[in-house]
This record gives sequence, structure tokens and C-alpha cells, in this order.
Amino acid sequence: MTLAAPKDISKLLVNVPKGVWVALSPNEDRVIAYAAELQEVLAKSKAVGETDPIVTRVPEDDNSALLL
Repeated sequence: MTLAAPKDISKLLVNVPKGVWVALSPNEDRVIAYAAELQEVLAKSKAVGETDPIVTRVPEDDNSALLL
């Protein structure tokens, strides 16, 4: 199994508040939704027709790394 190289999504998260859950499109090119609660971000994603988003939590501080 070959692992994909980490992808920098920091530009996608510029307008997303810290500490929230975020749903990304499967190809990681856009933010679909974000919310404080996981179930809420999943419901928002489903409401716009995205049934298989990539979901992660945005770090609270800038010293954390988020690798996808």
C-alpha cells in the first residue's frame, strides 16, 4: 500500500474558524461545510448533496499540523 503525500489545505481553511469540524470535497479542493459539532457538519454536507466528504477538525492553534 502506497501512502499519498501530505496535501497542504491551509489556503482552503483561511476563512474557517479554529476548533470546528470541517467537511472537504473528496478531491480536497473545496470546503463543503463547517460546524462546531460533527453531526452538524455531516448533516450540512448531506444537505448540499455530498454524501462522502473528508471530515476533520481544524486545530485550535496555529502550531498544529493538519495532514490529509
